[in-house]
This record gives sequence, C-alpha cells and structure tokens, in this order.
Amino acid sequence: MKIFSILILLLIPILVPSQTLKGVVLDSITNKTLPYASLALKDKNSGVYSNEDGTYSFNISKASAKDTLVISLIGYHNKKIAVTHILDRTEEDLNFQMLPKFETLDEVLIHNTSKTYRNNKIKLSSGNRKLIFPFSVPFGYETATLIENPKHKNGKLVKLHLKFKDSSKDIYDTYQTYYRIAFYNIDSLGFPGDLLHFENIIIKPEIHEKNYIIDLEDKGIPFTKKGIFIGIETVKPDSVKLKSSMYVTTPSILHTHTKHRLKYARFRSNDWIKHSRKSVHKDKLYAVPFIKIEMVYEKEKTK
Repeated sequence: MKIFSILILLLIPILVPSQTLKGVVLDSITNKTLPYASLALKDKNSGVYSNEDGTYSFNISKASAKDTLVISLIGYHNKKIAVTHILDRTEEDLNFQMLPKFETLDEVLIHNTSKTYRNNKIKLSSGNRKLIFPFSVPFGYETATLIENPKHKNGKLVKLHLKFKDSSKDIYDTYQTYYRIAFYNIDSLGFPGDLLHFENIIIKPEIHEKNYIIDLEDKGIPFTKKGIFIGIETVKPDSVKLKSSMYVTTPSILHTHTKHRLKYARFRSNDWIKHSRKSVHKDKLYAVPFIKIEMVYEKEKTK
C-alpha cells in the first residue's frame, strides 16, 4: 500500500504555487523596452504579450516545475528559462533582456542590395477571392500560409494585401485584435523555416476595416524559388480584458478555400503543425487565410 501511494505521488505533476511573474522585456544592446514580445510556457497553450511599454504580467500558477518559459520576438534570439529557476523571483520585478539578431539581419540586407529586379509586378494569392468567409483566430495563435512560386525563379515581395470582415455592426461581443506579420522560408520538409525578414511588423486594423495593404517595396524580403510562407499572428492589445475562454477576435481575417493543405499553425513559439482538417464549409477543401501579394522577379544577368 505504501509503495502504491508513492507511485501515485510520482505520477502527479508538481505544480508551481499561485504566483505571477512581472517585469519588463528589454533590448540587451540599447536597453529600450520591447512591446508585444511573447512570454509562453513551452509546448503549452499558456502565454502573454508584453505591453506597449514593454511591461508584462504572467500568472504561472498552472505551470509545472518541469516547464520552460520561452520569451520570443521577431528579430531577437529566443530566451529559455526553466521555471524552477524563477520560482523565488516572483516577489520582485523580473526583467528579461533580448539579444538582437544583428548578424543575420545584416546578411539579408547586404544580399538584397546587390540585386536588380524587373519592373512588371506579378500578383499572386492563396486562393479564390469568390470563396471568402470570416474566421476568428484566438489570441496567441499564428498561421503560416504558403504562397507558391509559379515560375520557380528568385524575386522579392513588393506588397501584401489582407482582407477583413467589417465588424462595426456586429451585435455580439467581440475583442479587437492586432496582427503580427512574418515571412518564412520553406524548409526541407515543406514546413515554415527560417525568417526572411527580421522587422517586428504589427498592424492595428480598425473594426470597420475591410482592406489592409502593406508596402514592402523597400523591405528587401526575398521571394524564393519555391515560394514563401506568410505568417499572421493574433496579438492581444493592452486594453483587451477577456471575460471568458470563449471569444471572437475582430476584425476577422477573411479566409478562402484550397485543394491542398497550404496552412500551418502554432501557439506562439511552439512547433508548427500542418493543418489537416477539412473546411466546415466545403468538406473536400481546406480553409486558409485569403492573402494577396505583389512580387517582382530578379533580372537575369547578362553575359
């Protein structure tokens, strides 16, 4: 009986006492505060964003002593800290310094300045604009949608166009959201790979907004021979206070349908998961964000 009791205790996860981490996320070089950095428990659907002033407050009472805290932000190296190392720090402010990815950013900029591009712009999209519908994505989740390259030649992005549902006349409760935009290479397994651009791009569409166009002409974002993944992360603004775990974010990005599985998803900095469920509207198709881009191809070098 005693041995059985010990086994039961071993199977029960050691929970962290009720406590909240708080502090500021900072750039380790400039010491500037970093807004909208993600703080999350690795492999769990639990996390928060730093506020506009870089401050954060994260209740980790449901964490296990074996968990890992991950702080991440585009353009910075991830910081990973074992929860056991910060248990005795909850009575004081716990600030995190993030190291910028200067070397990688410089390489991308230098690489792109040496290339010349054609004048004619090519328009591509993730699906059919006639089959669009609104879809609410919870805070903290990111979707990456593949835009394939039909000519299999290198180029660069010029413009990104997103479409939203006008929510100004909705009669049910909604929560305004911001979106973080990211651009990823395609890895050897077809998943979103390395970042192609290291600027932290946060857009703040109004609830009545239907179209949002981002000018990328001077960003130097490469469009690879295989194509590119466009990442869209749903970011919770400081002012939003959720009343329930069930909610609708607004303005919702309009989705469309495709025959192939072009979408991957993840919660904050967790691993990507390939979207395999068919659409609830079209049982033979897959739902993906409706994304339109403009790009230009590189000029061929003359001998």
